[in-house]
Amino acid sequence: MNSVTASAPGKVILAGEHFVVKGEPAVALAVNLRVYVTVKEGRENITIKSNYLKNKVTLSLYNLGNTKSKIGKVVATILKSLTKDGDIPPLDIVINSEIPPRYGMGSSAALSVALIKALSEYLGLKLNREEVNEIAYKAEEVVHGTPSGIDNTVSTYGGIIVFRRGEGFIRLNADTSSVGLVAAYSGTFKDTKELVIRAKTLSDKYPRVFDPLYHAAGRLALEVAKALKEGNFHAVGELMNVNQGLLSALGVSSLQLERLVYRFREVGAFGAKLTGAGGGGCVIALVPKEALNRVMEAVRPYTNWVKELKVSYEGVRLEVSRG
Repeated sequence: MNSVTASAPGKVILAGEHFVVKGEPAVALAVNLRVYVTVKEGRENITIKSNYLKNKVTLSLYNLGNTKSKIGKVVATILKSLTKDGDIPPLDIVINSEIPPRYGMGSSAALSVALIKALSEYLGLKLNREEVNEIAYKAEEVVHGTPSGIDNTVSTYGGIIVFRRGEGFIRLNADTSSVGLVAAYSGTFKDTKELVIRAKTLSDKYPRVFDPLYHAAGRLALEVAKALKEGNFHAVGELMNVNQGLLSALGVSSLQLERLVYRFREVGAFGAKLTGAGGGGCVIALVPKEALNRVMEAVRPYTNWVKELKVSYEGVRLEVSRG
């Protein structure tokens, strides 16, 4: 087969990031920004090109792990999981991402999921979604250290899910047609691994304080799931606001994030909070459909990137196969 393209969606988390790492439930949804990965026949080695990379990354077929590039390490991990030593053919990998990196919208997981799907087809492996998801988790470990698994899961399966580490996920059926979801970039970003360690260090230092807080965050996520199913978006927004307070207490918010959060609330959002690891990245806001345009215009002076998001009910998919 000469060329295969696959894609996978990014995500936002409505409730539960950081707390999900310690086994509490979280609610996430796949969004209509996708990462597209094309795998085609190469000449000598593995080459990786991306619209978010300045330079091409090259991996030796005989020493895949010999790279300082994070994306190179991810690709090497995936290839080692899919092939036996000596069975890796020369490949050109081309990545076209609609998800800006470090925006807290799951770009690394979407990349891994899409790449695994494309390679599976190219190499004739025909992996199912469960197998794609398992390998994507290994790739996320390279990027984030101790990921919960929520990003790769929602990117693989799509839709709205309630996820619990070690237990899996359930899909939520919710009619979101009466609300809009808006993301706005704070202008700064932080390393996910660093923020996970920061949150864990603080919670481990004061377990009698943070154990109840983690439990409360888990209960909050379940209340968000219930409110979504009932179509009570005012309640979802209120709970998002509470969740933001818990994340702030955990030390993963920032002044830039808080300014956006409060601006969204001032101009009519049901609720607003950071999404992803925090420290920077994006704020998401749940907005009445009729107020969507007004809210977005009111926030534009505070950000250089604001976008309406929609739920992507389709997870990873094959786009093109030529051979």
